[in-house]
Amino acid sequence: MSEDTDKDEGKGHDLFSPRDGKEDQCDADGTNHDTTPLIEGKSSMFVCRYVYVSHFLSAWGARMWQFGAGLFLVIINPDSLLLTAVYGFVMGASMLLFGPLVGDWVDRTPRLSAARSSLVIQNLSIALCSLVVYFVIQYRSEIETEWPNNALLTLCYGIIILISTIAQLASSGNTIAVEKDWIVEICGSDTDLLASTSAILKSIDLITNIVAPIVTGQIMGFASTEVGALFIGGWNIVSVFVEYYLLWKVYNVVPALRAKKEQCRVDKERDQSSGSCTSCMKGMLGSFVTLARGWKTFMSYDVAFAGLGLAFLFMTVLGFDNITVGFAYTQGVNESVMGALMAAGAVVGILGTIIYPRMRKLVGQQRTGLYGLLFQTLFLTLCVASVWAPGSPFDLSYAEKESGTLAELNSTEEQFSFNMTIHESKMLSNSTLTPVEKTWKDYVSIGLLMTGIIGARCGLWMADLTITQLFLETVIEKERGIVFGVQNSLNQLMDMLKFIMVMVAPQPEVFGVLVLISFAFVLIGCLLYAKYSHSVRGHLFHAFDKLNALKHNRSKIHCSPTIMLRTTKAIQTWHNKQ
Repeated sequence: MSEDTDKDEGKGHDLFSPRDGKEDQCDADGTNHDTTPLIEGKSSMFVCRYVYVSHFLSAWGARMWQFGAGLFLVIINPDSLLLTAVYGFVMGASMLLFGPLVGDWVDRTPRLSAARSSLVIQNLSIALCSLVVYFVIQYRSEIETEWPNNALLTLCYGIIILISTIAQLASSGNTIAVEKDWIVEICGSDTDLLASTSAILKSIDLITNIVAPIVTGQIMGFASTEVGALFIGGWNIVSVFVEYYLLWKVYNVVPALRAKKEQCRVDKERDQSSGSCTSCMKGMLGSFVTLARGWKTFMSYDVAFAGLGLAFLFMTVLGFDNITVGFAYTQGVNESVMGALMAAGAVVGILGTIIYPRMRKLVGQQRTGLYGLLFQTLFLTLCVASVWAPGSPFDLSYAEKESGTLAELNSTEEQFSFNMTIHESKMLSNSTLTPVEKTWKDYVSIGLLMTGIIGARCGLWMADLTITQLFLETVIEKERGIVFGVQNSLNQLMDMLKFIMVMVAPQPEVFGVLVLISFAFVLIGCLLYAKYSHSVRGHLFHAFDKLNALKHNRSKIHCSPTIMLRTTKAIQTWHNKQ
């Protein structure tokens, strides 16, 4: 590098992006229109490979933790799904409240510092949380008796959820910093390279979403849960050094990344007009403010009902989240099988993305969404059937039985102690002589549930892509931000409502009620989308439209005076000839 270039770097400039001493020009939306070359001595495609490897390592560690977290929480608290529901609710609420603040912090922080901080916090938080999980599982009996009323165990629960939340926010910051900012600067004005780079990053996410659960499940299934926790933690500790080294290499060969971020006029005016506390509160409540202010704009579009239908699909336990993973584990599905099932669901979802563009060309955009939702609903009927299938734990009288048992125990404590001693000895002898083994009938219910969830992924992804495309085609450019902001807020609120529902009824015995409620919300989502499709096209399917047209034409034939007159004359002529 030349001496002049070194001098310019200190000011955030370089010979490869000359600005003639002027500051970066940006519009009100913060878009930088500088299209000068970006790479020093290496091609953009070569530099992107560093980003791909770093992203793969980061995504792999995150996917392993996402899969393992649901299992860890159920193993720690096997009696109910309450801890898993609280975990999911806190994660969703933290993203809703603090997500805008994380994005604002990334915008105001130098690029390398933002990427380094978010990367280190994410990996070390996952490693620390995995270590806490290991100690809780390994020394649970000692932890329960250390403090009265299981206070230390409850504290461990809180620590796990808190650290996981920090890791999730850091992961969001890393995604914004690298995928939404670095990639744009690396590709510069080459939009084709930007599109291909984004597609490759998405493909890496899908591949890790398929393979990581399988590998993690095999480790936990054939070794132990404790070994699985240590493996996840160790992976994140080792990979953080490799990930940062790769990003550092990219930073050093792309001058645009070393250039100082310039604040646009809108950001400067906001800083001058509001204090830090006010700005922080606005950031925390950003999603709710967006939802309140943008609701009128959102509902002014016909496609809003399709968006509402998509939001209702988030209020369901019929998906591969921590709730379903935890419930499947309570029904005897081990870690390795669960990882394979999650991978199968991801493959079926990818199949939906392959079918979507082809079906769109054959039947059109709106009807593709209808077929996708219909396909999803048909498979989810298997989940409804699983509620009453053999092996289902569904029992609405579970709470009454539990309360009756507790009352009986409290009233006959001495007799209970005597009977319990006899009962324990009988159980011990029976378990020694005839161990209880599950038959294939015990897995019919969970098999139907998993089959329905896996099959529904194809239709779900088709409907998701359809509705997203409809918004992109319908919403005008200047209102896209507020409309998509409202849609994201609705999705997150419905997702949080799902976790609240599970917290109200966390027992596996009443999980069937959650399945039925979830199926009802999916049906409501289908009806909302059908309302949109009917309002735009005038009908739902061509078959119904053709039947109505045929009936209309028949009524015209019967009531037409011309046809009746000709028919009468023909009859009279035939009668005269006779």
